[in-house]
Amino acid sequence: MTPAFRSLALSAALALATTARGQTPNTAAPEGQDVATLVSRSDEQWKVRDEPGVLDQMRAELERAQKLAPDDYGVLWRLARLDFWVSDDPALPEEDRSRLGKRAWELGDRAAAVNPNGVEGWYFAALGMGNYSLGIGILKALGQGIEGKFKERLSKAEKLDPRYHEGGVYNAWGRFYFKLPWPKYDAKKSEQNLRKSIQLNPSNVRGRVYLAELYIKEGHPKEARKLLEEALAHEPGAYDAPEERRSQKRARELLAELKH
Repeated sequence: MTPAFRSLALSAALALATTARGQTPNTAAPEGQDVATLVSRSDEQWKVRDEPGVLDQMRAELERAQKLAPDDYGVLWRLARLDFWVSDDPALPEEDRSRLGKRAWELGDRAAAVNPNGVEGWYFAALGMGNYSLGIGILKALGQGIEGKFKERLSKAEKLDPRYHEGGVYNAWGRFYFKLPWPKYDAKKSEQNLRKSIQLNPSNVRGRVYLAELYIKEGHPKEARKLLEEALAHEPGAYDAPEERRSQKRARELLAELKH
């Protein structure tokens, strides 16, 4: 027996002995590639997700984590959050918005099935569903019964944690009533929810932009202008810098339209 063969045989015998004693052979992920580390890195990347290349890095980290733990709640809702964020880019083609929105919805539903008591799964399922609806068209979405499904998911998120995502729950309700076609459109409910979102998060940029759009639609340009100026009055970083920057860009566009 050659030395190499003896070494191989010894290794195999040790592995069998270890398994026989009830111990699992060492198949751990390489250092820095375990689920917890991958998720932690993706959370740091989330804070700067509007920098070039960061979204691709984050997706790679989370997809690697999902391969290691396909039903991990934290991985699933973070993937849903990522797809929602990408689908929410105003410059995105509607076909891509609906595709990514639907994927966020499905991932959120999977997360909620794993942990029904977690707000994140319900919340990002609802938001993904909203962008899926915008992508395919509101009337078509209503024909698919989306309204009831959206309300169910967002209501569960609200019940679990009404303050989640820095006023995001009420941003979503406010936008929902704004986007519905007549006779379901409800300016009063939209305003009430958006005011609540700003009350919960006084720095809420998106809430102000949404409320300004409502006031423009309702014929109140002065009130809209005031809200947009407030949205632009602070440096991003009060709660979520990339989110604030994206909403401030929309605020500048709306202000420019009001000046014409």
